[in-house]
Amino acid sequence: MFGYVKPVVNEMLVKEHEFYKATYCGICRAMKKHTGTLSSVTLSYDSIFLALLRMLYIEDKDFSARNRRCIAHPLKKRPMLDENSAIEYTARAFAVLTYYKLRDDFQDERGAKRAAVAIAKPIAEHASAKAELDALSEIVSDRLGKIDALEKAECASVDEPAALFGELLGEIFAYGLAEGERLVPYEVGYHLGKFIYAADAAEDYDSDVKKGRYNPYALLYKGAPLTRENRESIKCGLLLECKRLESAVNLLPFGTRATIENIINNIIYLGLVKRIEFLDKNEEKTTEVK
Repeated sequence: MFGYVKPVVNEMLVKEHEFYKATYCGICRAMKKHTGTLSSVTLSYDSIFLALLRMLYIEDKDFSARNRRCIAHPLKKRPMLDENSAIEYTARAFAVLTYYKLRDDFQDERGAKRAAVAIAKPIAEHASAKAELDALSEIVSDRLGKIDALEKAECASVDEPAALFGELLGEIFAYGLAEGERLVPYEVGYHLGKFIYAADAAEDYDSDVKKGRYNPYALLYKGAPLTRENRESIKCGLLLECKRLESAVNLLPFGTRATIENIINNIIYLGLVKRIEFLDKNEEKTTEVK
């Protein structure tokens, strides 16, 4: 999820942006409580999407926030969403996901980046253990292991590893929910995961080719510079996955929770599309949506 699942802030109402930030601070606070004080340094804004979706499946209709200080902002109090089951689960699940991502990065990176990962990895490992989500941890490990096997086999299809990453996120989004509630969150996570894997491969194309790393698009296009037609083909596939994701999101039980609905729709309809503008011909890679 890292770096792709964010809204376009200037399209948000002030109250939506405040709720978005308060949710992040609530997750950060919950991580310190449940997975260790240092674990929050691995948190990213992508986690908010998971928390918002899971909030749709708890009984609380109003989510309260309180102004609090934190280590990162000691001088001024900031609104932090009070802990609920969705916030707590997101904190624990993200600790698990972060650890396995860093473990994967440690195998792939070299030089200074590998050293940075080596510093963060023990913190993430400790946080993942404290999360106490052993069954979820096994699922994440299994899917990433299968992706790693495809990469080592130099699988030239982006669909196969993307589908496995989709399964991984689908399980994270649906984990612990009642049987009758699992289907839609799983579908949202599945299509989001497929989008993220494929978009990340597209964005890393040039650097992966240069460094000789696995990239399904590099195998498909023989490592040649991407043509306009190549970029359009990749973008078309990503937008198609967005459409499937939108169809799943439309089935979420928003009810009267308009603020959550608007933030999620902003991320899906605007944020994801904005994030892949790097594929547009003759345009510089866009800055990350914040």
